[in-house]
Amino acid sequence: MGIHAIAKRAREMNVDLLVAEAIDNKETDLVKLNQKQMLAHKLSNDKDFVNSKTGKKKLSLAYAKRTHKTYPNLYVDGTFQSDMFLEVNENDKTFFLGSFWNKTKYLTGQYSEKIFGISPKNRPKAKRISLKELSRIYYKRLLGA
Repeated sequence: MGIHAIAKRAREMNVDLLVAEAIDNKETDLVKLNQKQMLAHKLSNDKDFVNSKTGKKKLSLAYAKRTHKTYPNLYVDGTFQSDMFLEVNENDKTFFLGSFWNKTKYLTGQYSEKIFGISPKNRPKAKRISLKELSRIYYKRLLGA
């Protein structure tokens, strides 16, 4: 394949769709990154979880004793985390993290929707994950390799 054919392919590529595909392909890695944040009791804005009912960062003494945790990490039996997903919207160039778990609304009500999302601290890592996949897809489409 000549340089002109490669240049033509490059011009015809829809970069937005390639980016969406790369993010979608790395759903597992990006969801795991969000799960790690949760286990560290961090919201998508890098702030600690604060219980909306108590206004506190720490769990109540009784609950802490029962769960052997001091800070909330949203992990009880793993159902919430195992039901997490990432959805890409190519039209408005966004992605959404969520969970299909039937009690998710209670967690977002107690700790806010910000339990979902990649925090500023973790965005460089998410960017590396996504760019590596984007490069792989771009190279494959460009050269047909």
